[in-house]
Amino acid sequence: MRETIKNRVQKMKIINVINGIAMVMLLFAVGGAAIAIWTANRAEYFSERITLAHRSYERHLELSSNTYQLFKQYGDAMLIGDLDDGRGEAELIRRIRGNISDIRSVIGEEIEMVGEEEIEELELLSKIERKIEDLIGKFEVVAGTGAGEELRMNWGRLSAILDDEIDRDFRSMIDEALEEELEEVVETRAMAQAHAVLATRLALAFAVLAVVVTLLSLRAYRHQIAGPLAKLMGGVRAFAGGQFSRPIGLTGRNEISEVAQVLDDMAEMVEQRTRSLTAENVELEKAVRTRTNELERLLQEAQESEATRRQLMADVSHELRTPLTIIQGESEIALRGADKSPDEYRDALIRARDAAAHTTRLVNDLLFISRTESGAARLALEEVDLHALIDETVGMAQTGATLIADLERAPVNVDPVRVRQSVIALLQNARHHGGTQITVRLMSSPLGYRVAVEDDGPGMTDVEKERAFERFFRGSNAAESYTEGAGLGLPVVRSIAEAHGGHAWLEDRLGGGTVAVIELPKRPRLRAVS
Repeated sequence: MRETIKNRVQKMKIINVINGIAMVMLLFAVGGAAIAIWTANRAEYFSERITLAHRSYERHLELSSNTYQLFKQYGDAMLIGDLDDGRGEAELIRRIRGNISDIRSVIGEEIEMVGEEEIEELELLSKIERKIEDLIGKFEVVAGTGAGEELRMNWGRLSAILDDEIDRDFRSMIDEALEEELEEVVETRAMAQAHAVLATRLALAFAVLAVVVTLLSLRAYRHQIAGPLAKLMGGVRAFAGGQFSRPIGLTGRNEISEVAQVLDDMAEMVEQRTRSLTAENVELEKAVRTRTNELERLLQEAQESEATRRQLMADVSHELRTPLTIIQGESEIALRGADKSPDEYRDALIRARDAAAHTTRLVNDLLFISRTESGAARLALEEVDLHALIDETVGMAQTGATLIADLERAPVNVDPVRVRQSVIALLQNARHHGGTQITVRLMSSPLGYRVAVEDDGPGMTDVEKERAFERFFRGSNAAESYTEGAGLGLPVVRSIAEAHGGHAWLEDRLGGGTVAVIELPKRPRLRAVS
């Protein structure tokens, strides 16, 4: 039972950390909101209290002004008579009583806000009100006696009494009320400033505490969760990559450490089984690999042979159909109908012979290409001067080509018949498919020698240059300008170059046209069979 409780506590540790961090963040959020609300409420309280004090101060000033104006109105009426039948005094009395009512209302609001400490202001207002009413009553009594002539005769004595009463009592009460309102404003402002200082200090303390607690929470989170989790994920990635020999090595009493320990145990078991299986399968893998390589080689050879055979049969069947049809047609014409003259038989035999000769050349080219592809090309190698051989071939082809050579002599070990055949094929291609100007260049190369046949024709597209060395391929310009070719010229040229260990390719000529290049080594790489 204790072990179960202990394990449960261990498993809940990370949850407790997360819950603790969440609770701390929540408390700080609530505390910050509470401080903000409290500060706003106190600021509103002080602002409203100052506003009420200002309103009370203004109403006392209005009360004082209206009262003195009333006394002056009464004095003028005594001196020069009441010109408006008391309407001015009645309006001022109405204003004075309205001022007193407003002040009483403001004091009531202050009592509701502050408490009973504002009752003294209400008592002072009552004294002021009684004093004003008493003075108004006295003036009203004097005005109602009809003894105005007597008052004017004794004005000095009455004026002194009224001035003393007003200055001694009324003025002192008004000044006291105004002073109390000013003191209340000053006191309220001081309280507001003290509150602002307190709120600032609380906010700073709360902010510092929040930063400290946040840093501690982050440290606890990194130490308890983020760090071990990152180490766990690194170990899992290592296991996924097959690195079972390096354990995760987490220690502690939480869920992540427990998972890491389980994974370490599993990795150790997998490593042991992997080593045993590897040791058992080494010999088997060697045997299987050896046998597989041999089977793959045999299968590849069989596939290449079968592909070569099928391609050759298809090419031969396609290209031999036309000359065989010619031979058959000429034979049938010669044998059909009545006997013909010797000249007619001779013409038929000549056409049949030409078709047979074309067929023979076609078969020979196909055989040479096939043998080159299978690595069994037959060459009659001789030591010749490539410069002289190319010069002789250019003159023999009668294409109007010009030979430009960078070398006086170019000794090379090649099959001169095949080299001549390839050069003639390139010259024929240039004449039939190129322009009017043909140039043959002979130059040295890192491999040996390079023969380039240039023409100023329309050139070839990139697609046509890539497919030009395929069997029986004829470009668009070839199909339009020359219809007798079988499409084996360039494939034969490449086969002859590769049979000598060289290369053949096409490239664009500067200024327009095509350049066909043959590169031959000084010594062929393949073993020639005479």
